[in-house]
Amino acid sequence: MTYPLYRTGTIAVVDGVAHRVSYAVGDNYVHFPQVRDARPAPFPRQELAGPVPVEMCERVFSVQVYATYRDHRVMVDAAYDNGTARVLEAEWDHEWATINGFVQENSYEYYKTVDMRDLRDYAERQNDLLFTRWRAARFARPVEGITPHGGWPNGQAAVVSGRPRSGVLETEGGRVAEVSTRAEYLGSSCEVAGITLDGSVGVHYLGSDFERAEADGFRPDADGRWSKTVHIFDLARYHEVHRDLLFDQWRESRDSLAR
Repeated sequence: MTYPLYRTGTIAVVDGVAHRVSYAVGDNYVHFPQVRDARPAPFPRQELAGPVPVEMCERVFSVQVYATYRDHRVMVDAAYDNGTARVLEAEWDHEWATINGFVQENSYEYYKTVDMRDLRDYAERQNDLLFTRWRAARFARPVEGITPHGGWPNGQAAVVSGRPRSGVLETEGGRVAEVSTRAEYLGSSCEVAGITLDGSVGVHYLGSDFERAEADGFRPDADGRWSKTVHIFDLARYHEVHRDLLFDQWRESRDSLAR
């Protein structure tokens, strides 16, 4: 059997329940499947069919699943009932992909079908499709000449209306994950440490080019992490990374059954 919590696509969470939907960023409506006959359980709201206002949704996000295979990052493109998965080599290392049995399907993409038990570091990337809408509704654009100074926890969490999220969380459907929030700043991947009401955001640089980090205004903090306070309108590709804490239990149970 496949990993039961595997999923991809666009998800809306309503009343703590995840639903597969379609959604165009910036639209005022999330589109749920039309239902003609008996509605599947759980179905907490009678009106969850067809277009539904985004205000009814706690979250709307798209999911991509990543893992490591032989210490190399891959995207899990599909999972099958026989316990295998179709994975895409995600580091653009075509030589490694060829040596490890991946098949080139177009100019840049190499795929392989693998046993899901051979995957490690299983995690979802959840792209926040409501972030720009949420940001525009709560924050003013930056004023030239004014430097942001907040964005960091200072005796209390630097969280605005549920963003950012971090730590070990139990989410919809009984999922348990170690969550971190990330975004891009000037093209570099960063971890979002906190957001304050003035639009300040504390970010940690996640790259390895520290000369570039210094040029972009990052400085080492007391813990040695390259950090900076930026404005929320300077962020792009805001998303959460959910490192799945249940996948290894499933994988180990599959291993024991195979013995």
